Amino acid sequence: MHQPSTTFKEHIKVLAAESTCALVLEWGRRLELAVKNFARVVGVSEGPWRKYVEALRNDPLVGEEILSEISRLRSRRNKVAHETPRGMAAHDATEFARKAEEIVWLLGRVQDVREGVDQTWSHFLESSFPASGNK
Repeated sequence: MHQPSTTFKEHIKVLAAESTCALVLEWGRRLELAVKNFARVVGVSEGPWRKYVEALRNDPLVGEEILSEISRLRSRRNKVAHETPRGMAAHDATEFARKAEEIVWLLGRVQDVREGVDQTWSHFLESSFPASGNK
């Protein structure tokens, strides 16, 4: 009988072994939803992707490094979703999921800082992604 995953690490290990494309599509979608939620929190209404990119670009806690990584991940996800399947190494899918999960978490922390929930994270964001906060 199948045992459900109880941790992120177990979850991505199973999906990377069974369906690399599913792992990329899942975490690409989670990242997309996190970006859209972030934009909503800072007052951007639903619209084309460029509106969300602009909201990220204009936020001093996000920075170009995070924005660049989001763009790279989104491009990779779009290739998996829309191009002829070429296969993907489990390691590549795992790294995609890890990086997407990290950015989803960071965007949540930026939202906390923006909403005044937790001011201690602004220092963490700047040390994790040096380009953050240097605008």
